[in-house]
Amino acid sequence: MSDYNQAVAINVNNLAAINNIGFIKYEQGDKEIAIQQWQKAIQINHKSAEATLALAVALYFQGEIQKAYQLAETALKLDKSFADFYCMKKHFWGQTMITDAQKFLSTPRMKVLLSQL
Repeated sequence: MSDYNQAVAINVNNLAAINNIGFIKYEQGDKEIAIQQWQKAIQINHKSAEATLALAVALYFQGEIQKAYQLAETALKLDKSFADFYCMKKHFWGQTMITDAQKFLSTPRMKVLLSQL
């Protein structure tokens, strides 16, 4: 975590560090900070499929269902590979995040979306 904080201190627009801080915070149970980190990442690069899908998952479990589906559609149109468990692992998503993402991606609406992409 300190390495990521240092990276952001050097470059406030360090997308990878901001994303990874979000994942760490999510795993630690600090979902509000995780959401803030992914919102920052999206402000830096609105085409970041990873940050957008992570934000969608977090918002879904916060009860913001419609917003989550909209973000997920955007993310998966940018890069459908993030719907894959192995891609998530490769990008160092934590187990809690992966489990939540898989639950979200298994909803009927997400299954329809994924079949259309």
